[in-house]
Amino acid sequence: MIETIIVLYVLAGLDSMFSGICAASGRNALIEKRAYFARSMCYGFAWGQAACLLAFVILLGAAAIADDRQHAIDEMVSVGQRMAAVYSIYAAVVLFTFAVRAIPSVDVRSVTSVMGFGPLTLLRPAVIVVGLIWGLALMPSPVVATAATLIALMMIPFRVWLNLMIEIHGVEVLLPNQQASDGVE
Repeated sequence: MIETIIVLYVLAGLDSMFSGICAASGRNALIEKRAYFARSMCYGFAWGQAACLLAFVILLGAAAIADDRQHAIDEMVSVGQRMAAVYSIYAAVVLFTFAVRAIPSVDVRSVTSVMGFGPLTLLRPAVIVVGLIWGLALMPSPVVATAATLIALMMIPFRVWLNLMIEIHGVEVLLPNQQASDGVE
């Protein structure tokens, strides 16, 4: 059980960091964006922790109201393992794209943005739904199925949420202190 929790937590952490980069993209004209994107990853990860906490509360609530608590927990683990299998493939492709992007070539970076990250961004909601369907194919109890669905529905608009938070707090939350105080956007 603990392995499944750790795998899903790592996948959620990676997804929230990647979502932070996606939400921050195109918001400033800095040439050297390393610190900017590092902060955007931290921003996404921080909001991802809030999402993980909410998911944990949903799972605790589902276990608490289940007729057979241990059976519900076993179902949660089985559904989670199947969801993690789907999400791990997507994460591996994203990580591979980042590895290719590390090649110091403007052309390679441009191609990875257009041919890699663009389609991956569009596919993310579908991957979440496919993972949910694959997990629910086990036909878990309605309580476990509802909990898994609520968590997936929370994660689908996560990037929209990050965009909204950046709009509310301003892009300055992503800028290193010196650039933020200089008013650079």
